[in-house]
Amino acid sequence: MNAQFIAIARDPRVIPGVHHYCDEWCDYCSVTTRCLAYRCTEQVRRSRGRRPTDPTFASVEEAVSFTREISAIEGIRTDELDALLSHPPGQSGVETSDPLAELAWQYAERVTVLMGPVALQWALELRTRSPGGPRPSETLMWYHLRIYTKVFRALVARETHAGGALSDEARGCGKVALVSIDRSLDALASLTDAFAQRDACELRGLLTALRDGLEARIPDARAFVRVGIDQPAACA
Repeated sequence: MNAQFIAIARDPRVIPGVHHYCDEWCDYCSVTTRCLAYRCTEQVRRSRGRRPTDPTFASVEEAVSFTREISAIEGIRTDELDALLSHPPGQSGVETSDPLAELAWQYAERVTVLMGPVALQWALELRTRSPGGPRPSETLMWYHLRIYTKVFRALVARETHAGGALSDEARGCGKVALVSIDRSLDALASLTDAFAQRDACELRGLLTALRDGLEARIPDARAFVRVGIDQPAACA
């Protein structure tokens, strides 16, 4: 196990699990210094001489190894990751038949298609942190695929524990998805010139249907409290 990762994990300032249900937007996060995953990622980048524009991991294998090390330090199982890696793509059995997942994918596809003419401009904006917070275009671009992944994970977790109390995985991923949807709706309302009125209306309709569908399936997702994100964490 990576000794430097262990040393970071032992820092009493680290908020346990703060990275589990975040939106991964570290540039706009106020608790990166207290996040195990972020600090270990930065350690990897330093040790491997990564430039600011370089990806952290040079291969899928490196990313998987990093995930396993962080999970081992936290004492968390990696069953879903194991299932994904032990089967050919699309045959892992990690799936959901809930139509809400397809709706989330449809939304991600529509944003990708509609932002075509301004995709390069928006991609460049994502590379530069805005002092006043994310621009609406950044927000829409950052979340469009993450909404799908979090909706998918929430639904899979819900079905895995069908008949019992909703797991933290279902509620936590549902919370991230709902927050991402809310922020995307706000961003879309500000992007009055980015899309034709009909297209903007379509995107709002998809987001609203996703929000309402997810709230119906995981009714207490919004109440899920992410320590360090939804409420302050005590300082050691």
